[in-house]
Amino acid sequence: MKLLQLLLIASLFLLLFSCGTNPKGDGHNWILPSNDDTKTLQTALLNAKPGDTIYFGAGTFNLNNTLSLDAIDNVTLKGKGMDSTILSFKNQTEGAEGMKVTANNFTIEDMAIEDAKGDGIKVQDADGVIFRRLRVEWTSRNDSTNGAYGLYPVSSRNILMEECIAIGASDAGIYVGQSVNAIVRNNLVYENVAGIEIENTIGAECYGNKVTNNTAGILIFDLPGLPKKNGKYIKVYDNEVIGNNHPNFSSMGISVSMVPAGVGLLFMASQHIDAYGNKVIDNNSVGTAIFNLDQMNRTTTDTLYDKYPAAIYLHDNYYERKQSVPDTTRLFGKLLFEAFGTELPIIFYDGFQNPALKVDGKIPAELLICIQNNTNATFFNMATHSTELAEHDCKLEPVPAVKFDNEKLTSAL
Repeated sequence: MKLLQLLLIASLFLLLFSCGTNPKGDGHNWILPSNDDTKTLQTALLNAKPGDTIYFGAGTFNLNNTLSLDAIDNVTLKGKGMDSTILSFKNQTEGAEGMKVTANNFTIEDMAIEDAKGDGIKVQDADGVIFRRLRVEWTSRNDSTNGAYGLYPVSSRNILMEECIAIGASDAGIYVGQSVNAIVRNNLVYENVAGIEIENTIGAECYGNKVTNNTAGILIFDLPGLPKKNGKYIKVYDNEVIGNNHPNFSSMGISVSMVPAGVGLLFMASQHIDAYGNKVIDNNSVGTAIFNLDQMNRTTTDTLYDKYPAAIYLHDNYYERKQSVPDTTRLFGKLLFEAFGTELPIIFYDGFQNPALKVDGKIPAELLICIQNNTNATFFNMATHSTELAEHDCKLEPVPAVKFDNEKLTSAL
């Protein structure tokens, strides 16, 4: 009789684990790695219902195709931790991303996405996106065939990206594009071409991030020819932008391929930017660059696009850099070296603003490029060949903080 009881207990124990139940007894069904992880995880996503949380257990899930979640709102994907639950796409043979999501109020947290064939995770046309404690990494470094973007919300609204890690992207580790209302905070980003990119976006805050050993640190810019353009109202503050001197390994022809190694902050064709409280240290080409699209060696026929920067307030930042040599493999770095040798300015401004903005021959005060109270900040204006900051000694009104118009995101703050 005792033997029968022991066998029944053992059978029940094995049944519980085969169903993926958490051994700690938290009541959740944790999906565990299997012989066909792609089918297991994709089936779970296809069967999800609005409001569901899908729990991914510890271990490495080996995937050969993109995982997709389409038009199922209010779904959360939760793992055991970014070093415990790993979605590996190393052997991916199909699909353009690791994960593709087109659903509102989507949350993914506490897991890792490694070696996706294309972008790590792409969320498109969504209202309400949360990436939390998510690691996206390409374990093969310095490879132009790595995916372009790690964390990639695009054409979306109400986005929160926090406490994530992005490594090895051939364009940007963390990217927000053609979106409205985004907060990018407290992330670690390294060994990408661009650390953080905020592009063609209206209303964003980028703060508390550590951005190090990328080709360029934090890039805020606008590009022509896109459905959404002329982004504005971006706050960049309290970030550590340190030693971004990694060789540029992007594919030639894309925008970031023209960026030299050694750029801290870059504001291109950007408007209404408030950048303050940042530590910008040991970026060998330039601490902060402010310029228009022409400096990227690009032209446009997009009549709705404004290629010039305006209303940029760069103030109260800390700069530090030893004597350095810029990256001369890219045109901008080569021009810097030809002009300055190793005595490089910390802040570089090309000096051009949109002449159509002028009123009585002057750019209105609220649209000026203002630069104040930056520690250790040498300066050069390319248009006037001036090293004096007096003409930029002005103050702009603070850019408003992001206010989500999505109840889920508001409560997440």
